[in-house]
Amino acid sequence: MFAQRSFLALPPSAKFLYVLLKNRRRMSRQDLISNTFLPPRTVNYGLSRLKDLGLIREHEHGKDKRRAVYELISAPM
Repeated sequence: MFAQRSFLALPPSAKFLYVLLKNRRRMSRQDLISNTFLPPRTVNYGLSRLKDLGLIREHEHGKDKRRAVYELISAPM
């Protein structure tokens, strides 16, 4: 129940990123920016909030170690 309340308290942009990751599974930060048309700062904030709740995980990109890939790991309910 706590996780559900915390999820509902997220800003709309973070919820949007969650839904996009839920549908696509794994995406890079740049892919999220390109697909959502959100500013990079907003995407960064949303990703950090989702990571704080333990809903997503950050991995190194397979080919480019400088890039990160984000993956959904749990549902808020």
